[in-house]
Amino acid sequence: MSDKKQYTKIKILQTALEDIDKNGYEELSLRKLANNCGLTTGAFYKHFASKDELFMSLMLKLSVSLTENINLKSNEQYTPREELLHLGQNIFALFKEKTNLVDFLFFNPVAQSVYKQSSEVQNAFPLLRSVRTLINELIDYESLELDSTETFIKIWAFLQGYMLLVRNGVTEFDVTLLSATLNSLLRKDN
Repeated sequence: MSDKKQYTKIKILQTALEDIDKNGYEELSLRKLANNCGLTTGAFYKHFASKDELFMSLMLKLSVSLTENINLKSNEQYTPREELLHLGQNIFALFKEKTNLVDFLFFNPVAQSVYKQSSEVQNAFPLLRSVRTLINELIDYESLELDSTETFIKIWAFLQGYMLLVRNGVTEFDVTLLSATLNSLLRKDN
C-alpha cells in the first residue's frame, strides 16, 4: 500500500473515531466522513468496501487502544480474580470517560456479529482475547470446575448488560456490585 493511501486510511479511521466519540456511532454518515477527510464518497470506497468494513477496522483499532489503556497485567501481584475485577473497573472508568467509543466497541451491529464468528476472528480483538485468557488463567489458578467458554459468556453478558443499564440511567456503576457478581459467576459450585 502506498504511503499516501496508508495516510488517507489512517486519516479516515481517526476522523471516524473522533466523530463517534463526539456524536455516537449511530450518527456516523459515510458521506460526511468522506467530506471531513477531503474525499468523495467514491474515493472513500477505495479504502473501505463498506461501512461494516470500516466498523471492523475501527473496532480493532479501538480494542487495541482500550486494552493498552486498561493496562492488563499491570501488577503481577494481582490474582487472576483481582485482575478480572480490575479489568471490569477500568472498562467502566473508560465507559464513563469515553461513553460513545466504548458503546461503539461493545454494541454496534458489526460488534454483535463478531461473537458469531470463529474464535480466530474473535481473538483478533485484544480486549476479547485478554478477557478469555484471564478467565482461563483464573479457572486454572483456582482449580475451578467451570467451562471457560460458558464462563466467558456469562461474564461478558453481565458486563454488557450492566453497561446498558448504566448508559440508560437505570443505575450507577457500583464496584461492590461488580465484585459480588463476578464472585457469584466464578463460584466453585457454579
